Amino acid sequence: MDDPEDSTAKRIETRAIHAGQRPDEGTGALMTPIHANSTYVQDGPGEHRGYEYSRTGNPTRTDLEANLASLEGGRFGRVFSSGMGAINTVLNLLESGDHVVSGTDVYGGTHRIFTQVYESYDIEFSFVDMTDLDEIVRRYPAGFDYEGGRRDTSFAVELVRRAGGAQPAEDFLINFNTGPNDIPTYSVADLYACAIAGNDAYFARQFRDKIVIFGLVLDVEDRHVAANHLATARLDVAPSDRCVIPFDSEKFGQIVDRRSIPGVYIHAAAVNTLSKGIGLKLLSTARSFGVVTVSTAGLILLFFVVPPIAGLAFGFCVLLAEIGLSVVSFSRGIVPPIGAVALASILAFTVIYAFRFMVEDKAKRRIQHAFRHYLAPVLVDQLADNADALTLGGETRRVTVFFSDIVGYTSLSEGLKQQPEKLVDVVNRYFTLVSGVVEAHGGYIDKFMGDAVMSFWSAPLNDDDAERHAVDAALDCLARLEVFNRDVVEREFGLSPIGTRIGINTGSAVVGNMGSKSRLNYTVTGDTVNLAARLESANKTYGSLLMIGEGTRRGLDDSYVLRRLDRLVVTGKTQPVRVYEVFGRKGEVDTAVTERIAAFHGALAQYYRRNFTAARDAFAALAGDDATAKLYVDRCTRYLAEPPPARWDRAFVARTK
Repeated sequence: MDDPEDSTAKRIETRAIHAGQRPDEGTGALMTPIHANSTYVQDGPGEHRGYEYSRTGNPTRTDLEANLASLEGGRFGRVFSSGMGAINTVLNLLESGDHVVSGTDVYGGTHRIFTQVYESYDIEFSFVDMTDLDEIVRRYPAGFDYEGGRRDTSFAVELVRRAGGAQPAEDFLINFNTGPNDIPTYSVADLYACAIAGNDAYFARQFRDKIVIFGLVLDVEDRHVAANHLATARLDVAPSDRCVIPFDSEKFGQIVDRRSIPGVYIHAAAVNTLSKGIGLKLLSTARSFGVVTVSTAGLILLFFVVPPIAGLAFGFCVLLAEIGLSVVSFSRGIVPPIGAVALASILAFTVIYAFRFMVEDKAKRRIQHAFRHYLAPVLVDQLADNADALTLGGETRRVTVFFSDIVGYTSLSEGLKQQPEKLVDVVNRYFTLVSGVVEAHGGYIDKFMGDAVMSFWSAPLNDDDAERHAVDAALDCLARLEVFNRDVVEREFGLSPIGTRIGINTGSAVVGNMGSKSRLNYTVTGDTVNLAARLESANKTYGSLLMIGEGTRRGLDDSYVLRRLDRLVVTGKTQPVRVYEVFGRKGEVDTAVTERIAAFHGALAQYYRRNFTAARDAFAALAGDDATAKLYVDRCTRYLAEPPPARWDRAFVARTK
């Protein structure tokens, strides 16, 4: 082993423990004990053995000084047992006319010794508040004003001024967004060793035309939270080029941390900000207000339109976009009010959706409750989202009205007259079938009347394809009824199959809440409704199942197979209307049926031309299982016996409802 008496012996594995230390003479301890006594034995007055009073010197402190000097490669070190003693020693190095810039949060009685003792020696002191209200360092003062109008520049600003840089007119924000190489850190011990070695080239290379700040790096006493404390990455000190003593990453690797940095690095960051012209600027109050207002107003409009979950997602995306724009803005030296924007966004989300829940959604829930038994759920949701579509009190609209009635209801009721509950069950299940189909096609169930169902389209919500939706619903009802008869009426109840007749008409009608003051019903009324009901009943005359009026036919395209039935004057009317029978959708109707329809139309053309003989023969050829053709055979026979008047309008007047 190396000589333990040699304090500079290179025992790397134990140097931190043994460097500069000798075994205690009194106890033989290998590590220096802590000497807590305050006085020492003296040979005589003023004749001590190296120590007279603990505060002026003691063996523990002497060995600590030697240890620190050895670790830093120095020849000697100084350790003070009093913070004020250390500060006072440094102040004794100053001369009259010097100017000291100090932080406001200095140790103990430092402020008093500055202002009450050393100012009398013509030494000036300036104090800098290095913290913001939340104790996070963001802003650096440009200078300090005194009574009488005098103004002194701050420490960093003065350094930049002496280096030939521009001085800011007002306090500025420090840009901590710099790399570790922007603020290189050197060891005083290494510089001292370099000077002893006479390496002038190193000093010229490292420090020529540079601003150099000397300062202590303390673990606790001089640590500050900077504006970049929320960043996740660390900003470790870069290993600057060393002259003699190698860089030790364990000692210097974590001096600067984004979460806590020594005060000297705050001054260095301020100098770096000014010298490179990368100072940050806050938006003016007016512009910040404008940014926050515009952003918040946009989100408020969005929150009023979309539901809460979508609003949260959109708001989050908007906030991410704003953060992205803030990053771009920050890279250009402008600090946008992103904190205020985020806070305003959260408040807007909370307030708007609370308002909607209490006010707007209350009305929506009222509508949903009122219409949930009449409309398909999807239509109820649409109506709730667009309450303006519902005009209470009545309005004129173009609607398509649908009436259906059970064929064979009398026989059904007679068959179950001893079991009325089963009759109700069958009818309710039939209503459920029809209602489900109507709602699936966007229709509104108005009412149930005995064995009949009334529904309509284009109210309360507009429907541009109301005619098509109504006819599709009617065709689906007829198709579903076959399954209903097989599975329910015949198999479950053992009854004969039932049928249904449907009448559909389109035209203007009055829609709205109607009834008494105590009981209202959202319904439709008018001539269009009456005609739809008459068409349903007229099916009995023509032997058809689905009859539509001229208004409905105009709203259909050519994808349906229709047969013109007649110019019909229904009961209670004087003007004839063209009525049609719907057989189905093209591609779903047999070719034989379409051929018979074409032959029927040919016979009808002869009938309208008053060629009753030819028309009778043509209808007779179709009359085997066609009730409508049989009807026209009878008409032609009557007209051959007694021709119609010369101004015959070709209309047929119904005598029954």
